[in-house]
Amino acid sequence: MPLNKSELETKIKDAFKKAKATPPPADPKDADKVQEQINAQLAKDLAAAIDAFIRGGDVKKITVDVNATGGGKIGTGTQTGVGKVE
Repeated sequence: MPLNKSELETKIKDAFKKAKATPPPADPKDADKVQEQINAQLAKDLAAAIDAFIRGGDVKKITVDVNATGGGKIGTGTQTGVGKVE
């Protein structure tokens, strides 16, 4: 399956909306603590969205050349199936 850019965009927007919707702390002295929690959650949400995006694509048609230590080509290998990023 090809990479799904629109789904990635949606997940990124959702992560920012979630961060923006976090209510302010009841005690203004806790503002830095709450902001750090928001930043940590936003980073986790973005990382999860990017990870899902990258793992969602297929890896196809990979061809490699096999070279001898001295530099001469001794063969070629080609992927015939579909692989996934892990």
